[in-house]
Amino acid sequence: MPVHELLREAVLLTLSRGSERIDRTAIITALGQITTITDIDSLGNLGDLSEWYVIFKTKTAREDVLKVPELKIGDQIFLISEPYKHVKIVRLLNLPTSVPDEDIRTIASNWGGIVLSVDAERLPRPFEAIKSFVRRVRIRFSSRQDEDKVPISCRFGGFNVSVQLEGRLK
Repeated sequence: MPVHELLREAVLLTLSRGSERIDRTAIITALGQITTITDIDSLGNLGDLSEWYVIFKTKTAREDVLKVPELKIGDQIFLISEPYKHVKIVRLLNLPTSVPDEDIRTIASNWGGIVLSVDAERLPRPFEAIKSFVRRVRIRFSSRQDEDKVPISCRFGGFNVSVQLEGRLK
């Protein structure tokens, strides 16, 4: 059975901001503010520490958690979504960090999906504090047709920006 079938009933928590050190107890406590802790069946990851899967004992608990867009735990922010539900990363190349995230969010929201986050990619160690001119936009699409609305390139404030969509068929 494929992995996406096994995780069909799970909720995906994706670390979008904050420390990479994960405290599972803090995650469970934060989820307990949305639903009861006794409704949590299991919590784990598949090797990527930025993605955590939560399986609930009841559909009601799962639906309650999915109604909340993000989970805040200290300085960490986890995006809440259904795994394998058309959440894609769109990379915008050659876009200076002086372009505000809100401007990017506004334009990306016209592409037919729900914008979950906008982040600047960072350089590798030891320069991880330095942002690159590549922005990552996480978008939840409702259908493949919505994905087709993402352009191959666009203009932001006079800059020609290449747009890379994860898994684009073209």
